[in-house]
Amino acid sequence: MNTPLLIVFLGFPGSGKTYFSVQLAKKLNAVTLNSDALRLSMFGSQEQIEKIRNRQRSRLYADVFGAMDYAARQILKAGHTVIYDAQQTKRSDRLGIEKLAAEVGATPVLIWIKTSPEVALQRGQYREAREDSHQYSAEKMTMLIERFYRVTDLPSSDENVIEINGEIPFSEQYVSFQAQLAQILE
Repeated sequence: MNTPLLIVFLGFPGSGKTYFSVQLAKKLNAVTLNSDALRLSMFGSQEQIEKIRNRQRSRLYADVFGAMDYAARQILKAGHTVIYDAQQTKRSDRLGIEKLAAEVGATPVLIWIKTSPEVALQRGQYREAREDSHQYSAEKMTMLIERFYRVTDLPSSDENVIEINGEIPFSEQYVSFQAQLAQILE
């Protein structure tokens, strides 16, 4: 692959975005930027993040995504693919990603991980809480999934979208990814 990719994600919590991104990074020898891990690194603890989120929500996101954009730009300029492991529900945010990719000659790709709400609900409750993923109660997961449906701008026809089934093994997901990526790059 000559042109680096700037890969972003769409899918509700528990859909398998982080799992897929970790596996994909290994296959592509890509650099992963995870917004949850970066937020924790910048602010020290979940408790501190919640305090900031309650007082200065817009600043919290501006700081984290500003840092991710800067890092992505530098990595892409060096010719490496970047996996931007962060939820991209708004078309306006994805347009910003597309602009960033264009500035450095990268190809933007939106990976839409599709998983049933029932599977995501179970995953969100029982997965291991780590710096790059959270464990939530059934109530919180239900709220997050419902919010995803309310606030998400579905992909438009002018976006480079790869749809991945979040309920199949990675080996099958990767075959699908490769086939859809080949079509985008034609």
